[in-house]
Amino acid sequence: MKINITKRETGYIEIDFSGEGHTLLNLLQSSLIENKDVEMAGYSTPHPLMDRSRLFIKLRKGDDMLGVIKKAAVNADGKLDEFLTQFEKNISDL
Repeated sequence: MKINITKRETGYIEIDFSGEGHTLLNLLQSSLIENKDVEMAGYSTPHPLMDRSRLFIKLRKGDDMLGVIKKAAVNADGKLDEFLTQFEKNISDL
């Protein structure tokens, strides 16, 4: 994975990801929009055959992008832990 910050303004950032698609960016986006400090989070993939995507984040106030992204990553990790716990419980019931 390669990351390149393509646009940075107060409370706004655009990040290009090479080598990543919907899997990671959808998880990040859903974690970001759960944060009350995030006004907008979205991503786009120019074409299914292209190996790059762009993440957009706009904050309601402030400029702590690193903190917001770290919180989203921890939140995403928690979602995966919750999934694994539920999966293990359900598979053991079979």
